[in-house]
Amino acid sequence: MSYISIKELNKSFTKVKALSNINISIEKGEFISLLGPSGCGKSTLLRIIAGLESLSAGKILVNNNNLVNTPVNKRNMGMVFQSYSLFPNMTTQENIAFGLKLKKASKEEIEEKVQEIIDLVGLQGREDHYPNQLSGGQQQRVALARALVVNPDVLLLDEPLSALDAQIRVSLRKLIKEIHKKFKITTLFVTHDQEEALSISDRIFVMDKGEIVQQGTPEQIYKQPESKFVANFIGTYNFLKPEFFKGSESNGEILIRPEHIEITSEEAETNENIFSGTISNVYFLGNVVRLNVLVNDTMILVDTLNSRNEVYFEGEKINLRFLKDKYMRLK
Repeated sequence: MSYISIKELNKSFTKVKALSNINISIEKGEFISLLGPSGCGKSTLLRIIAGLESLSAGKILVNNNNLVNTPVNKRNMGMVFQSYSLFPNMTTQENIAFGLKLKKASKEEIEEKVQEIIDLVGLQGREDHYPNQLSGGQQQRVALARALVVNPDVLLLDEPLSALDAQIRVSLRKLIKEIHKKFKITTLFVTHDQEEALSISDRIFVMDKGEIVQQGTPEQIYKQPESKFVANFIGTYNFLKPEFFKGSESNGEILIRPEHIEITSEEAETNENIFSGTISNVYFLGNVVRLNVLVNDTMILVDTLNSRNEVYFEGEKINLRFLKDKYMRLK
């Protein structure tokens, strides 16, 4: 039996339908990402699960208990927001202890648990700092610690990393993953960042226009997108018409990722999967170079490792090998 079960959940704001027929089953201890573009309904869904927003129809079951009419403070869920939402007049220690005080924990228990969680999230030495004395990354660690210290049944993370610098995002993402591995708290993580979702999740629910359009493991979502939207959103694909390939029997578009096209010295005439083209643009993306290559009036994206031995120029003619075993057709 699923630990969290959401059944036929709908949400409308006046005449706008924000969520449509959401059905989700989550096992205890799973790390789930709700992934989608801005305005797709992922944060609304999280707020409904938390009890911060009402639903229009449907059920939310946690451990077989229907929470639809259960107030926020009775759901035993920890939530971390993008905006930190710390109390400005409280120190790090006081912010973290807030939930335990509401639960009327003893002074000794509060001190012990707060110090334990401060050590876990790496805030030693900042116990007496106020939020305005902390960096964005440190404030988000306080918010995470405050959510964890009450030992929640479910942890809800609403784009907690999106306001942070790239390097800090990576370190906090690593911390969140380590915490999940240690405590196995059932976690729902809202993000619009594909890399975050792919790197941290057990499963991903991709959302668009208030609906779940695909669910699966990170590998399934990345390698087997079920729609053009998911393929475009989760990464970069070349969408090729069947006639691009001689003898293709497909009636639909053929998809291939830029990293599945190789630059080769082999001539096009020797292999049906090799094509000649002209480089239109060169983009340096760190360890990868992305090339826009014009092949038979079709623009092809090619990703190749950035090597000091290989330099590419606009206008240069190159040959490309399309890895046939990597072709994909949408269902």
